[in-house]
Amino acid sequence: MDKKHKKRLKRAHKKKVKGASRHDQESLRAQLNLFDKLPSHCSACQSPFPQTREAHTTWQVMVRTAEQLVRLFCPECQAKATKVVEEQNEI
Repeated sequence: MDKKHKKRLKRAHKKKVKGASRHDQESLRAQLNLFDKLPSHCSACQSPFPQTREAHTTWQVMVRTAEQLVRLFCPECQAKATKVVEEQNEI
């Protein structure tokens, strides 16, 4: 490989990486814009979301960017959903 070819490959790689990071940034920006739509209670059982460090690590947030939908689920509802899915897989 000559120097010219190596340089061309390096430029192409840089351009590809830059384009991918731009797409990632746009995706992240779209999700952050949905942060205002975060509910203050569980979307399944309506229990209030406590503003504690533990709650922020145990509650699950589901974001559907295309529908601009944000749902919040408590650990109890997550466990129930997991149990239902496991039972369906056993059948």
